[in-house]
Amino acid sequence: MHFDTAPDQLPRIRLECQALITNPRGFVLLINPDDRDGWTLPGGPAHQGEQPHLAAARTVRATTGLSLDFTDALIVDVTAREDAPQGIDHVFTAQVTTQTAATATIPARALATISEIAWVEPDYIPDRCTDDQTRRIWSALLRLTDPFAPVYHVEGRAIAV
Repeated sequence: MHFDTAPDQLPRIRLECQALITNPRGFVLLINPDDRDGWTLPGGPAHQGEQPHLAAARTVRATTGLSLDFTDALIVDVTAREDAPQGIDHVFTAQVTTQTAATATIPARALATISEIAWVEPDYIPDRCTDDQTRRIWSALLRLTDPFAPVYHVEGRAIAV
């Protein structure tokens, strides 16, 4: 119970679980969803009561056909807007083999909501993604090489805590 906040002022929360999936060449797997501007990391919303790492595995499978396990989040990115639920995005990671990378495809069920899927060289991510998504991806890529890089972000920007 929150004694300092009225029940009607508690935030509505949207929990998203995305995955930074890289292939042996260092390219990042991106999807082009029909309901958003720009390309994004594969993933999607968690169900009520679903653990974020399990939601990431489920939504990645639904959007790319890849069956991967996720355990650690690279970054957590918060987006707060008055006109929409507060977003909390967990970005997990996996590196796949060349053979597994070749199997990434849009499953038949997702064809109505995803128009394209591609392995993108990191330098070309800004050409396809929104600024917020680009910052999120680059922050996650930095965490792959620097375990001391910030974990907590707000709208793709690192916040030192």
